[in-house]
Amino acid sequence: MKNTTSKLITLLGALAVLVSFSAPALRAEDAPKKKGPSAKQLEMWDKNKDGKLDDAENAAMQAANAAKKKAKEDGMKKDGEKK
Repeated sequence: MKNTTSKLITLLGALAVLVSFSAPALRAEDAPKKKGPSAKQLEMWDKNKDGKLDDAENAAMQAANAAKKKAKEDGMKKDGEKK
């Protein structure tokens, strides 16, 4: 009887650990995925003020971001002066 009880307690303990590690992963799957630009990006790049970025507005935002990244990689400040 003692051996069966010990096995049952061990099994329940292992099950509890498994459930505690799987719960955060399940919640992460249910989290909403971010879709579209932020409110700040919309305010800055939505030229026709329709509440979404069309292809031209999106391309302009991506080009500006790429230029900013390139300048940063080149060691340049935003205004073009060297550090």
